[in-house]
Amino acid sequence: MENGNHEITKATAKAKAKPRTDSLRVRKETKKRILGELANLNKKEFGRPVTPDQYVQLAISLLRPEHLERLREQSLTARDRFEQKYREHCEKNGKVSKDEFLATLLG
Repeated sequence: MENGNHEITKATAKAKAKPRTDSLRVRKETKKRILGELANLNKKEFGRPVTPDQYVQLAISLLRPEHLERLREQSLTARDRFEQKYREHCEKNGKVSKDEFLATLLG
């Protein structure tokens, strides 16, 4: 009976092990582009295939702070930019209503 308990313990340990990979949602065009690039990279006679993980890790390592700032800026809506400018204006010129600030911008 001891052998049976050992197999159950092994099965439980495997069930509790965390997966080593995870999924990440990207647009179909992005996935198609990555897979196309990987297909070209892997057209070779020797060596293991380059994996999507290796490709993405290298791409991330090449990002510079200015790239990250560009991504941040691209994520802002017009309303977000307005709010930023409004807060900057309030810091420099004292508290005003958004209507007054908008009138200042327009006039």
